Amino acid sequence: MFFDDDDCTAVNAAELTRQTLIDTQQRLGVMMDVMPMGLLIHTRQGVIYANQEAARLLGSDQRELVGRHFLDYLDADSGHLSVQVDRAFTGAGGIETSEGTVTALDGSVRTVRIIAGALPWEGNPVIQLLLQDITDLKLIQEKLERLSYTDELTGAYNRRHAFSVANEIMADTDAQLAVVLLDLDRFKSVNDRYGHSGGDLALTALAEIARATLTHCSLSNSVFARIGGEEFMVLLPQATLQQAVELADRLRTAIEGITVRASAGTFGFTASFGVAVRLPSHVTFQEIVSEADEALYRAKATGRNRVVSYEAAPDQRASE
Repeated sequence: MFFDDDDCTAVNAAELTRQTLIDTQQRLGVMMDVMPMGLLIHTRQGVIYANQEAARLLGSDQRELVGRHFLDYLDADSGHLSVQVDRAFTGAGGIETSEGTVTALDGSVRTVRIIAGALPWEGNPVIQLLLQDITDLKLIQEKLERLSYTDELTGAYNRRHAFSVANEIMADTDAQLAVVLLDLDRFKSVNDRYGHSGGDLALTALAEIARATLTHCSLSNSVFARIGGEEFMVLLPQATLQQAVELADRLRTAIEGITVRASAGTFGFTASFGVAVRLPSHVTFQEIVSEADEALYRAKATGRNRVVSYEAAPDQRASE
């Protein structure tokens, strides 16, 4: 068969086009594999393409993902993602973004941000799922959020959170509230003798024993907070003065039994307590705190390692 120059040119052009398409597909495959986001091309039946990052997120080999369904990796609390994927197949939601958790084949759980959208594909509906691993970002966000309302050293709530909760309670004119203030006795001497690291161990031990004691007491919704260097507060909603005093004494006894093992030696410590309750005459939470603080001062002045309750004036008690 004879080919003229025009035929040869056409054949060469076709071959060049074919090779260009192959090169383009290969380059696209490489580009998609180096994407920092997971990519799944998905029919209703299952995955038809997965890049390397998607395989890493789902704990599988790229080829093993083909034929599997993304919904199989979703946790029970991520049902909203199933809805998102279904909407993408129908084209009803446009391009939608949401967050959820997936469990990989190796059992690891990852938090992902998912962008789902329909692809212009003839016939069988096809969607693309972009998966961004935000597990570490979420952990950082949660840590920052915890720091906004907790004390970093002891894990107790911080002053801001305790006062915020108390002011919410005070907004209800009928709500009862007891306040316990506690302060470590002679804490300066602890720091002087055992160093600030020893003092930190004492504060941490106190917080642990306080949380354990409050967890097993009959008073619900208690709030334990560190409000100063060595000063702590317990909020006891709906508690009577007697109940608050009894709890404070249990805490005092538990703290008295703590043994701290620091690098500079082993030591124990005690704490003093002041207790006050909300009265009809109280307008602000700070008034209750001031009375608990006055009781705490008397506990310190009369020997320490004791619980003292605020003695309301007769006209205040009469209105209870």
